[in-house]
Amino acid sequence: MKLFVKLFYGTCFLCVLVFVFVDCSDRKGEEAEGASGSAVAARVFVVGIDGASWDILSPAMRAGYMPNLSRLVTNGMRGVLKSMEPTSSAIIWTTIATGKKPDKHGIKGFVVPGKDGNPVPVTSNLRKAKALWKIVSEAGIKVGFLGWWVTWPAESVQGFMASDYTWPLKKSPEGFATGIDSSLDLPNRTYPPELIRELEPFIKIEADMDTAELRRLGILAIPPIEGYAVRDMLLKDISLGDMISHLLERYDPALFAVYFDGFDAFCHIFWPVYKRYAAARTAGEEALVSMPVHERVLAEALELHLNRIDTYLGSVMAHAGPEDVVLVISDHGYGDNPDQKPVLRGYGELIHPPHWHTMDGIIAAAGGPVRSEQWIDGATVLDIAPTILALLGLPVAEDMDGEVLHNLMSDRFLSEHPISSVPSYESEDPVDENPRESAYDDEVLERLRSLGYID
Repeated sequence: MKLFVKLFYGTCFLCVLVFVFVDCSDRKGEEAEGASGSAVAARVFVVGIDGASWDILSPAMRAGYMPNLSRLVTNGMRGVLKSMEPTSSAIIWTTIATGKKPDKHGIKGFVVPGKDGNPVPVTSNLRKAKALWKIVSEAGIKVGFLGWWVTWPAESVQGFMASDYTWPLKKSPEGFATGIDSSLDLPNRTYPPELIRELEPFIKIEADMDTAELRRLGILAIPPIEGYAVRDMLLKDISLGDMISHLLERYDPALFAVYFDGFDAFCHIFWPVYKRYAAARTAGEEALVSMPVHERVLAEALELHLNRIDTYLGSVMAHAGPEDVVLVISDHGYGDNPDQKPVLRGYGELIHPPHWHTMDGIIAAAGGPVRSEQWIDGATVLDIAPTILALLGLPVAEDMDGEVLHNLMSDRFLSEHPISSVPSYESEDPVDENPRESAYDDEVLERLRSLGYID
């Protein structure tokens, strides 16, 4: 497994280097354009990795599993991205996309009461604040978002939206992937609606794959878990990652973002195993060899997946030009919870897990106006949206709770593109407070219960 991973990342790294030199050459010195010819100060490409922290990714970079992230960090900046409590992904990724706290954006958990009083997963129509994809689209600039939390039903944009239901997470009671037939009847999985047909060939479902491919991807090293299929989450990441190049070439957005949640899913179930593996790897080869084989193979499956995410990051970097910004972020970290201290799982709800989210996520950026070889201080999840708007050359809303990360940008960029503001991007249109229900609500709720997010 380790030898395969090293060969895998080495080959992909060489491919990415070739594409970077070819693609960057024809954009040097040019100002990027969005849809309808709208000029942007810099194009921005965002890669979101749920649960990532530097105490995990830095050793993976040193071991050679994440060469593209290493290159990004070497050529740009990195730091800690502070999260907020509760650290539930639906809340935080919406905060990242709006620059606003939950009281303003309206998403306060994974579920809300449905028409019959029973919980159903939150949906995009419940958001009370405009997200980046709407703000930027309304400025006449093309966007593309892939797999982002709370984006179904997909909203109309200039460009494309592939919602968090693009990959159909449908599971049996035993936790196995069961197919995608019924998913084809779910409306508005993408915008434009017909895009879903274009993306179907990229969707990987375990039931449709042969043993050899599943073994090559490291999926068979992960034991099936009743009620929560980590294997499905990794296949979801792989499917979305394989869509990246196609979507970037097809739409060429000025703002692009993709979200991966396989790392966090793995950690929720197998964190103790991976922690032992990481300690053994630090101790040396003898310690690794002494680990139970099934534990070592399981942990190496996560390393393989981190390498895959890095390869997808390489695809994004290859599409970006020298004046563009590539931004890697996470919503929180993951680690031990010493003495099982109380953790705010949801508003007014405390739990005492042995391991859980930590407040220290990651931020890394390079390209265009980003300063080089410096540490980013004081960044929070609230700051991402206003910073992206500033990088695009758009005004920042005064009612956003975050701030522009000035220390990320060069003095020259700030001089040529002074940061401006508007009071708000919000309209007076009423928010539809009825959650949309989907064919997958029961399966999603079961997944959330197995993770400890809801009862």
